[in-house]
Amino acid sequence: VESIPCRGITEVSVVDFEYAKLLGCTIKLVGTAERLSQYGEHDGPLSVYVAPKMVPLSHLLASATGSGNAVAVDSANMGVCSYTGPGAGRYPTANSVVADVCRIASGNCVTDPFASSSKLEVENDYSSPFYIRVPFQDSLGIIRKMGELAEKHGVSIHSILQNPIEDRQAADFVVTTEECKFSQVEALCADIDKQDFARSNALYMPLLVEL
Repeated sequence: VESIPCRGITEVSVVDFEYAKLLGCTIKLVGTAERLSQYGEHDGPLSVYVAPKMVPLSHLLASATGSGNAVAVDSANMGVCSYTGPGAGRYPTANSVVADVCRIASGNCVTDPFASSSKLEVENDYSSPFYIRVPFQDSLGIIRKMGELAEKHGVSIHSILQNPIEDRQAADFVVTTEECKFSQVEALCADIDKQDFARSNALYMPLLVEL
């Protein structure tokens, strides 16, 4: 469990929501589990991670607001099924606690619902298209250097977005990538952070592809 990639929303800023709007998305904290394919269909390791995600406004996860939670399950035979409902608050919490107490008292619950060991392999280096925001001080050759760094790490750029610069010492641009490994984007951003034009660490998050 400790090796599962987990990122919170601390680094997400209002600038990211501005770019999300340009992309037709919003930002949600999403836990993802996907059975990968190795030799046949979905017979490989389990890819698991938690991260803020760029979610298209048309996706059902985008509709979860306030204390609401949403789950999307994509299965071979049923396609995409969705489950939505309150995830916090006085009555939902009380309902869940009382239900759990009743199940325990009646002996009608499993003794180890979340087994700590399993034969299923976990793949922590997940693949996804990514959103990368680069805070920078304006100078010549930044986009060229960005392309060189992306090539170095085997990351294919899908698009580059930049709002008009109002402060040349404190601006941001965004790169979206084609599907690549988490480790590739992590290494790419570590290299970006070392550049003279970088004024703070680059922020990256996966882009949710429509199911």
